[in-house]
Amino acid sequence: MKYQSEDYFSVVNKKTGRKICDCSDEIDALMMVSFDPQNRIITRNQFLMGQVVDIEIPKQLPTNEIVVAQKETKKPPKQLKEYKNKLTQSDLQPVIL
Repeated sequence: MKYQSEDYFSVVNKKTGRKICDCSDEIDALMMVSFDPQNRIITRNQFLMGQVVDIEIPKQLPTNEIVVAQKETKKPPKQLKEYKNKLTQSDLQPVIL
């Protein structure tokens, strides 16, 4: 099966070699170069897609490892303890913004 890559265009500063932007369309890259044609150039790049792996899902789960679950007896719910130690009120003044 033939694989098609997608091209994108980078606008680069000639003096520093620093990339200014990436464009998906050549017309957009040409517009970016037209703002400063003495100092900018266009490079064409190809986006190469990574490896594709097909995964096949089994139609049913394997039945050779069946686990029998036992029903647990109901335990009474735990009650929360009431805390006797409470935070004391602060003597600091509130901040008004």
